[in-house]
Amino acid sequence: MVLTLDISNTNIIMGGVKDGKAVFVSRLSTVSSRSADEYAAHLTLLANQRGVALDTVEGAIISSVVPELTAVMREAVILSSGKTPLIIGPGVKTGLNIRIDDPAELGADFVATAVSAAERYPLPCVTIDMGTATSIGVIDAKGSQIGCIISPGVMLSHNSLAASTSQLPHISLSDPGRLIGKCTRDSMKSGLVYGFASMIDGLLDRIENELGEKISVVATGDWSKDIIKHCHRKDIILDDDLLIRGLWIIYEKNRR
Repeated sequence: MVLTLDISNTNIIMGGVKDGKAVFVSRLSTVSSRSADEYAAHLTLLANQRGVALDTVEGAIISSVVPELTAVMREAVILSSGKTPLIIGPGVKTGLNIRIDDPAELGADFVATAVSAAERYPLPCVTIDMGTATSIGVIDAKGSQIGCIISPGVMLSHNSLAASTSQLPHISLSDPGRLIGKCTRDSMKSGLVYGFASMIDGLLDRIENELGEKISVVATGDWSKDIIKHCHRKDIILDDDLLIRGLWIIYEKNRR
């Protein structure tokens, strides 16, 4: 089994992957002030809760969009598992052709999801990762990453709205039940849920128009289940393990 870690601005997703299938997945809040010792303790505890001893994993891999935590988590993995993790970055073989102005700008999470999607789903393919940001990647018919679309995430938008206004509350992201809200909370839910669903529908239509061909679409991330079911487009595939499977594929490409 391979230990996979994706460090985002909100959560750290830890997975155990064996033969391309997730054995377990856990989430840990991203806290920049934590030490390597603290993270090692958290990783060990989360794995133990899933019946996994980290010192039995064959290796580890990290993707990170939080540079100040990358070295900390590397040390935490060494402390908790005894393995030195592979970190996605320059020099790591991914098999992905990146056709953007500056390939170094493409986040490690984008790389992992693209590698995973290109292997499993029909091309051209669009990936949607709904986390802190709503990140949309476009993979062409040849399996190359040709560009991205990035917008604020669902809860980032919600928190900004609630924090910047005096009369709008913090709410839970649940099904509003109707488009036209009859109270403040339902109106906010409608704006977030149907607003993001409509944005995704519209962007996918525009992507197909720009490419001039039919696309497959796969969605992942913390908020994808809450939003995607409200899209008019019904061919969007939900894949919770898209990113961690991509990390496993990259690990396998570099294991020797």
